[in-house]
Parts: sequence; C-alpha cells; structure tokens
Amino acid sequence: MKKLNLLIAALFIGTAALVSSCTDNNSETDPGPSLTLKGGTGYTSTDATVQIGTTIKVGVVGGKSSVSGNKLTNFKFIYTANNIPTTLLDSTLNADSFNWETDLDFTGVGTGRLSFELTDKGGMKVEKSFNITVQGPEVKKYSNIELGSWNDPIGSFFSTSEGVAYNVTQTSTVPSNQSKIDFLFFKGVTNGNTLASPDDIDANTISDLKLNLWTNKNQTRFNATSITAAHFDAVGSNYVFPNFDLNNQSTKANNLAVGDVILFKTQGNKLGLVKIVSLYTKGDKMKVDVIVEK
Repeated sequence: MKKLNLLIAALFIGTAALVSSCTDNNSETDPGPSLTLKGGTGYTSTDATVQIGTTIKVGVVGGKSSVSGNKLTNFKFIYTANNIPTTLLDSTLNADSFNWETDLDFTGVGTGRLSFELTDKGGMKVEKSFNITVQGPEVKKYSNIELGSWNDPIGSFFSTSEGVAYNVTQTSTVPSNQSKIDFLFFKGVTNGNTLASPDDIDANTISDLKLNLWTNKNQTRFNATSITAAHFDAVGSNYVFPNFDLNNQSTKANNLAVGDVILFKTQGNKLGLVKIVSLYTKGDKMKVDVIVEK
C-alpha cells in the first residue's frame, strides 16, 4: 500500500488478473462493471471533514460485468478541487476483478472531491465519489484579557490553556501555577509595552515580578507578523497558523501598539496569536485577544 500526499501524489498499484471465460447474453441489459467503496473501521467512504495533516484510507473493490463478462481495462483515481481535476492514478488493467486501497495525506485546506472510475473492455464505466473538507486545527479564543503591572490584582501572567491571568502572589508562591504560564506583560523603559516568555532575560531583571522564585519557566517564543487585526477577528473555530520562523524567534515582543498581532509558540508546541486591543494611558496595563491551538 502506498501513501498519497495531497495535493502532490505518487502511487503504485498492483492488480491480480483472474482468468475466466466470457459469456454473451443478449437477453439481458449489460450493467457494466461493479465498483464498491471500502467501508468500515479504518476506511473513509462518505463525505467527511478532517483536519489538515490528517491521514485517511480509501479503497475500492471492482468486478467484471455479470452479463458481458468483459474484462476490466482501466482504473482512475481523481481529485477535484476548485473545479480542477487532477488524476492521481490512471492504471491499465486486464483483469476480472480489482482490489485497491491507499492512504491520503492532506497538506492544504479546502474542499475537494475524490472520484474512482472503473472501465471495462466494452467501454462501460462505473464511478463512485465523495467529498473531503480539510480545515485547520481547532482553536480556542479569549477576548478582552486584561494584563497589568506587578502590583495590579488582575495579574501580569497569562495561561493560554486556561485563558486566565495570574498575579505575582499566585505565581511566585504556587509552583504548580508557574507551569501554566505562557507569557507575561511588562512595560519597560526601553522595551515599552512588552509580552515576554517567563525565561526572558529582561523580564527576569524586574525584581517585583519575582521570577527568581520560579522553579518552572516555560519557554514561549514569538514571531512578528504582518497579520492585520481584521484578519485576526475573522478567524473562526478552525485556523491554519502561519509557519513559525525558528530563525527569527524571540523571547519577547516589545514596543507593542494597538492593532499589532504577534505569533507565538508555547513550550508545548502549540501555536497562537495575540492581538493588542488596548493600551491604557494611565497605569501599566494592556488588553489583548488570544487565539491558540486546542
């Protein structure tokens, strides 16, 4: 069995020819060859929605006409997206029966149609098909999260798994909370409004944050983006995040302004986006929206 990587595909197919005698029966209408999609556990044979990167298994079983007995001569496997068909397999046959399956990897989002065509020597054709919708990973969205300075009760530290902000006391005195924190907020003299990883060097120089008492500092990393606030706001329950650039990663995103959208990657390799909603003119505070992979 060979694996297909959609939309780029490479296939190998083996067929076994079963020799049988042909019979003519002019009194019956020729139904042509038979074709059945493989179903049951492990197979996809009907319309389905999957996440990008998912692997599915498809397969068919075919046979010659019960009336004409014409041998099977051709099998085609076609993927159609945006009304453009791509033939992934076009195999010449000389067989009484046909049994085939493959794995498919989906590397792009959208909806496409998988079609399976079997033709016999008499030119009779049978087709089976179904639709596949590929979407991005499921995401969680948190809106209007307020982050404050070290002495604000709303807290400086944010957990993307919970959508909760923690303050200095809750983190410095409770080690189990430290492992939940993915980034923190501070307003620096040179860094300005900043989101930083708990292991960021500059953040650790701010004694009031008491990071020196932490025993667990998650290593969150940031990338700048050109994503607009409007694009961020349009994200639904599934989303394909931009590729994270490891060569340009940083332990902080600084000098932030309203409308900025920052890409981050947690220590647990979950991707997320932060949009700066508001920067208060009084006090060291900010309000953010967050989208992160579930």
